Amino acid sequence: MGHQSPHYLKLKGKTYYFSRRVPKVLQKHSNCSRIEICLHTSFESKAIRQASLLAQELDDQWSILRRRERNDRIARLFGCNVSNEVQTVSQQSRGPLLSEALETYLSLKGAGRSMTFEAGARRSIGYLLEVAECKPIDAYQRRDANALREFLRERGLAKESIARNLTNVRAVINFVLREHGIQPNTAFSGIYLGENEAPKRRYVPTADELRKLQQMCKQYDDEPRWILGLISDTGLRLSEAIGLSKEDVCLSSAIPHINVVPRPWRRLKTLTSERKVPLIGVSLWAAGRAYNEAGGGLLFPRHCTVSKAFANSASASLNKWVKRKINKDLVVHSLRHAFRDRLRAVECPSDMIDVLGGWARKGVGENYGNGYDLRLCAAWLTKL
Repeated sequence: MGHQSPHYLKLKGKTYYFSRRVPKVLQKHSNCSRIEICLHTSFESKAIRQASLLAQELDDQWSILRRRERNDRIARLFGCNVSNEVQTVSQQSRGPLLSEALETYLSLKGAGRSMTFEAGARRSIGYLLEVAECKPIDAYQRRDANALREFLRERGLAKESIARNLTNVRAVINFVLREHGIQPNTAFSGIYLGENEAPKRRYVPTADELRKLQQMCKQYDDEPRWILGLISDTGLRLSEAIGLSKEDVCLSSAIPHINVVPRPWRRLKTLTSERKVPLIGVSLWAAGRAYNEAGGGLLFPRHCTVSKAFANSASASLNKWVKRKINKDLVVHSLRHAFRDRLRAVECPSDMIDVLGGWARKGVGENYGNGYDLRLCAAWLTKL
């Protein structure tokens, strides 16, 4: 016998299900009166996170349905037909409907991406459908974009979040328009969001804090601390670190190093992210400990599987630990900022810094030739 929780959770045996009643006024749009989805987990914390996302998505979709019903009532009251107006626009346009474009975009661009990629795109398009009809994507105009901006402001979203949603909408529309051989729609480009503010600078640990962190990594000597130790002297992105396989670690080489390459379970941020990084100091120790303890083919099996690297959950737990143990303003990504500062301090050339950290190259000439060899990269890292 299952029981219901305040988070729309139902426990059947040891497995959690999301279970929520469809509002009576909206049941005519559905073939059931209750939505029930297996969450495939027995951990309550994971189930709550999944249920919260599902509940928010349902609220967004139900809000769209309620708004459409309200618009239809208004149209009937004033003797006009909204659907006929949309049909007229459709006849004048060549692009697919927004709902169709979204599915096309996700099927082509979403392959191999994380769940957050799809959720973000669906959320942003859902916001647009709150303020505008679902019409051909080349029919959206500036007033639709401005209405979306004001709607997001009223919801209390920060300027960065509004910009991200506008970017998602623009990406969906223009990608699909290009697929259909139609000129891009500029309605969602250059939307004014207010004057630019100075970005908040990320906290960079001091030399003493970095030393303390590395000492504590050796003291705790477990997988989360091996990840931190590896990042501390290599400047790896967290997703790059947890997505490593044992095959990527070359400890017996004349110059111990790791190969940062794309994997089915973890993409790289940019093309220049693919690189070889020498292992020195605590990073060499951490890579060795992880390599010896990993039973399968993955270097950090607690935070990665052959289908997915769990960067978000790893980030949350590691950030919590470093904030408590080192500094409340410190996060894992601060170590990458510190890595660049440390290389600057030893007067390492900027192009070498970009190579070591996998940052985008500054000029076309940087892509000429074979680049720096591993020996020269190691020589600069040993100066840290």
